[in-house]
Amino acid sequence: MRCLHIDAFIILSLEDAASLSVTILKKRVRSRIFLGCDNHPLSRQELMDLVNKSGKFEKKFEGFTGTSGPLGKQLNNSKTRAELGWESKYPSFAQFLGVSD
Repeated sequence: MRCLHIDAFIILSLEDAASLSVTILKKRVRSRIFLGCDNHPLSRQELMDLVNKSGKFEKKFEGFTGTSGPLGKQLNNSKTRAELGWESKYPSFAQFLGVSD
């Protein structure tokens, strides 16, 4: 999932998004907003550094062609986790890729 600001990403697998949706439906929570994210916001550069570090792709990312600005919003889903008892399968994008943070 991508956040509204172009300089930061919210990383959440489709599996985790589905899991959170099912949890909300099962809890029958109404008129509430819950945030699904892995709780480790990354800049575009940090995201690509992790992709390069993973070794999962032959070609390495060399750089962006556009300008870079300040980081976007830093998001925290501790309230969602506490109220719903939900945890993402992968605590971070780095762990999803199998590399250390």
